[in-house]
Amino acid sequence: MARFRIDRLAPDAAPLEVGGRLLIERCHLARTPIARAAGLLLTSDLGPGEALWIPRCRAVHTLGMRSPIACAFLDGRGVVLRVIDRLDPWRWAFQSGARAVVEALPGSFDALAPGRRVRRGSSPGRRRRAATR
Repeated sequence: MARFRIDRLAPDAAPLEVGGRLLIERCHLARTPIARAAGLLLTSDLGPGEALWIPRCRAVHTLGMRSPIACAFLDGRGVVLRVIDRLDPWRWAFQSGARAVVEALPGSFDALAPGRRVRRGSSPGRRRRAATR
């Protein structure tokens, strides 16, 4: 496994839900500047049930990546503004008004359409830490 794989940079994974239904099993949140900058660039083995939520983001690129990705651009309430099912390597995408982007494998957002609201659930690690306080 790569040293900078996204689950090491953003370890708190939580489910990604649409209308109360599971869309992605493990959605990592890029909280730190390093996780935001690295994104999926160094994660060549992204799993089918895995995604990355990048807050405060309205543009993404695949410069230096070997595989295409899917992107969902969200507004500040988590409402989908745009879905790109396949952003090939060495390309970029931008969405005006976006406040976050979720990146995953192509085909992961087949059930997602503009206007739908996406919600990142609680991560098991966060619930455990809160319970021990």
